[in-house]
Amino acid sequence: MQNLCQWAIWSILLWSTLTHASRPTFEWKDPNTHEKLLCEKCPPGMSMAKPCTQDARTQCKPCGKEHYTQYWNYVDRCLYCSVRCNILEVEVGPCNRTHNRVCECKPGYHAESLFCIKHSKCPAGSGVVVPGNAREDTQCRVCPQGTFSSNHSISNPCQPHQNCSAQGLQVNVPGTRFHDAYCTSCGADKGWEESSGIGDCHEAALDFVAFQLKSPRRLRRLYRKLTQTPPGTEKKKPTEELQVDLHSYLLQLKNLHGKEQAWDKVQVALTKMKLEHILQNVQRRFSVGL
Repeated sequence: MQNLCQWAIWSILLWSTLTHASRPTFEWKDPNTHEKLLCEKCPPGMSMAKPCTQDARTQCKPCGKEHYTQYWNYVDRCLYCSVRCNILEVEVGPCNRTHNRVCECKPGYHAESLFCIKHSKCPAGSGVVVPGNAREDTQCRVCPQGTFSSNHSISNPCQPHQNCSAQGLQVNVPGTRFHDAYCTSCGADKGWEESSGIGDCHEAALDFVAFQLKSPRRLRRLYRKLTQTPPGTEKKKPTEELQVDLHSYLLQLKNLHGKEQAWDKVQVALTKMKLEHILQNVQRRFSVGL
């Protein structure tokens, strides 16, 4: 037992000696004796109150509020916590005795050239691979075959197309990287009598017609006629996005007025635009006079 106690005491003394020996030092010239001394530095969180003398070690004092020292030092005063988070930043590390305040860009923004920049949205037809964080922007990729993304997003990945045959339905509109596949129970081989009803064929026609127009000018014109908006108010978009926008509006019409009335509005608009061939395509495809 006595040997164990002696071993413990010697271990503590050895640790104390090694710790003392490993403390960083600096050279100091005593102004009174002009003697060069090797003084210990003060640890992080403290500054030097008095340098060492031939008879005494360096005296250190703790940093006050809003002040810090991050490293071993012999400065006579602690540094001021000068960092302030701006309106686009959040505090992730408070000011304390050993560190300055730490800020980073708030959610939805990332650091770029010392500024917080809003995360980029992945465009339609591309999905998010890695969401943006405080240090990096959103990473996107073009949706691979069999998947789609129909909107601009900072969080949504590409989604798989729905499988029509697995639902016992036919493909009405094949999926692309910009939109999902659209299924129907109404088709030329059945007609509406064998499907779930004329409502299904009206819905299929609304899905189908939105993707028949390939001209951006005609797509914008049809959208304006249906929404009764003046020319020049819509944003410039590629054909695929205009088709998705038109389809979204047709769904709104369907939900607001019902499938049959929504289709009637589309018929009137297409007739005014002299696009009867689109109506003929619908009639041939679904083998029903809509």
